[in-house]
Amino acid sequence: MTVTVKLMSLFEKYRPKVPGEKAVLPEGASIRDLAVQIGLPLEYLRIITVNGKQETLDRILADGDLIYFFPPAIGGG
Repeated sequence: MTVTVKLMSLFEKYRPKVPGEKAVLPEGASIRDLAVQIGLPLEYLRIITVNGKQETLDRILADGDLIYFFPPAIGGG
């Protein structure tokens, strides 16, 4: 299956692992499987959305899903 991956902020450095923002995964793969394939540090994944809905690393993906990975926010005020 093929999914679209958007890497936000500090995660943009992993973009070369996702050419054309597309990743190919076996059927039954989870968000965790995708993150490991890309090389994302799991301990820094704070917000993950699939098709606009916040999800966990254990969510099983489907062909055509749109996944956003967000790192921790820094700052305040």
